[in-house]
Amino acid sequence: MLGKKKKRIKNIELIEDIDDYQKPNKGINSKFVIGFLLLVIAIAGVLFSPLFAVKEIHSEGAEHFTTTELAERISLSHGDNLILFGKGRAEKILEQDPYIAEVKLEAELPNTMVIRVRERKVRGYVPYMGAYLYIDEEGRVLETQNAYHDALPIVTGLKFDSFLLGEVLPVENKESLLVVLQMSQLMKKYNLLNLVVEIDVTDPKSVYAYINKVEIRLGDMKDADQKIRIIGEIMKTIPTEDRGTLDLRDLNKPIVFQYLT
Repeated sequence: MLGKKKKRIKNIELIEDIDDYQKPNKGINSKFVIGFLLLVIAIAGVLFSPLFAVKEIHSEGAEHFTTTELAERISLSHGDNLILFGKGRAEKILEQDPYIAEVKLEAELPNTMVIRVRERKVRGYVPYMGAYLYIDEEGRVLETQNAYHDALPIVTGLKFDSFLLGEVLPVENKESLLVVLQMSQLMKKYNLLNLVVEIDVTDPKSVYAYINKVEIRLGDMKDADQKIRIIGEIMKTIPTEDRGTLDLRDLNKPIVFQYLT
């Protein structure tokens, strides 16, 4: 009897130990939960406070767009929360525009949002079905207009059936497109983008340029850098009303401007 009693006492003690082990420590858990909630409330209070409300919006690198236009496209307004504003989504929206190559939104604490933009630039016009395709230095179509506004090269001789806005022109004569892009870069280099130039690249080995009333025979693009530099120098000496031809196909020969009467 005594042995059984001792065994029963041990079993009772074991059960009590298990119950004590399974009981949660209410004091520690409640303190942790309360502290965590207070921390969350404090952080939320700071984030949603007027301290981080947008008061200033600036843009950098944008010439084709104003700061207001950029902000409107991404629904960024004064009073928006600087920290919680969806910058990644806004960047993707802006980069859908053909003129925008890259954009980055940066929050400058406590209340300024900066929109940093790298734009694509129009480098030439391609006539197409009574309108003009505005292309950049890669041959990408940035927009279409019924007229051109700046003195940039007007390109003829490219062969293509269709195009997509924001994509490089799918030309059949890719060598001719390379000529256009090369000439555009060189004209930029020698500050000749103020001249209205028509470039005929139908045959990339026999390229023609027309400035004012002057026909310039360039031949192929060998020595292209020197040829474009010479154009810039000579055109300064020829009155805009003069008609004639300038042959630059062989730079080993004397360069003579031949007047047309």
